[in-house]
Amino acid sequence: MTIKTTLHISLVALSMAGIATCQNNTNGLAQQVFAAIDSRNDQLKTVNQEIWANPETAMEEVHAHEILTNFLEDQGFTVTRSAFNLSTAFKATYSSGEGRSVSFNAEYDALPGIGHACGHNLIATSGVAAAIGVKEALEHQGVSGTVVVLGTPAEEAIGGKIKMLDAGAYKDLDCSLMAHPGNNAYGAWSRTLASWRANVTWTGKASHAALAPWQGQNALDGFVAAYQMTGLYRQQLMATDRIHHVIKNTDNLVTNVIPDRVESEWGVRGTNRARQAAVIEQLNSIVNSSAGGTNTTVSLIKVQDYWDQNPSFQLAKNYYDNLIEYFDPSKDETTSKFSIHTPEEEYEAGGSPSASSDQGNVSWFLPSIQVGFPIGGSAPNHNSGFTKVAGTDFAFDQSIVTAKALALTGLEVLQNATFAENMKKEWEEMIAKLQF
Repeated sequence: MTIKTTLHISLVALSMAGIATCQNNTNGLAQQVFAAIDSRNDQLKTVNQEIWANPETAMEEVHAHEILTNFLEDQGFTVTRSAFNLSTAFKATYSSGEGRSVSFNAEYDALPGIGHACGHNLIATSGVAAAIGVKEALEHQGVSGTVVVLGTPAEEAIGGKIKMLDAGAYKDLDCSLMAHPGNNAYGAWSRTLASWRANVTWTGKASHAALAPWQGQNALDGFVAAYQMTGLYRQQLMATDRIHHVIKNTDNLVTNVIPDRVESEWGVRGTNRARQAAVIEQLNSIVNSSAGGTNTTVSLIKVQDYWDQNPSFQLAKNYYDNLIEYFDPSKDETTSKFSIHTPEEEYEAGGSPSASSDQGNVSWFLPSIQVGFPIGGSAPNHNSGFTKVAGTDFAFDQSIVTAKALALTGLEVLQNATFAENMKKEWEEMIAKLQF
């Protein structure tokens, strides 16, 4: 029996132990939660459209911050604006007394030039809607505990969640829940790649490119040398490794001047932090060699360090069960075309890591999930075609369905002590095996 199979069996056993006492989430409570969300459908749709129609890039999400905090305050949450030393972050809290605490993330930054091509308007909407559902149970249905919405800016750039982690935003929370849109698949248990970015700048010496090129030191040659060596290195990369690079700030480049400065951004991804570190080590060697070989100097400044996401199987299984019980996609003609796999199938497949997220860092600090929901279309994330799809009524409806299922998962953590204990135990054992 393999270690992976043994771990899988233990995860399923923990999950089943929680399911055995899962009757706290009665159908009646679920319907009250759904009704609370549905009664605010028009308001949630307005919030969603306001964010989608007014895209703001990392740390510039002023309008989204205002829209979301005003709405949550109107719903009875205690709101802290510009929280955790970030001008566009926030924390919204509602508590009914002693008990566990669950949190939902709201992302709302857009991509430069193409708007909400990653659907962060829908992430914000689902997080807020799920919290409203949990608040209903806390306020009117006799459930004890706390629900928190964390507004997490700059996921596409510096990683707001990482800075918020450092500032204590996730301290004393029992779990972190969120959702992310895609094209054609539902997902409950999925991993992400570890992602690292750095600004890499070559510095040389300017000279007239025709009169005295020999007096110059070509900074562009440094970049090109590194670019070519990276291309050769790709033969030794694993199939899941990634290296990205792009030149930035080209206004100073003209054909008749030897470039004395070239700025670029480089990215590395790997299935986990250890593999990512191995690729970064080789990239550092490439960058330094490129400068030595072109008689230039080079600086490398890290700007991002997203860890691989390791989701809670316990949370994923509960979310999946809620989705199937109340909103089985296979029984709806508008969603039956989309694929859906059980958490067990996703776990055995390794979680299919591809993209990256600062939610990965969160998953190393407390039990968490980032579930996926389909909104259709053929254009992938980070494409202008996906931006259009993210603004449709169908995409909004899918975010609401996801929010309802996530709300029930949050309530399971609040109500079911056995489930919460198993969730924490599973996470602690998983992280102990993964320590980097």
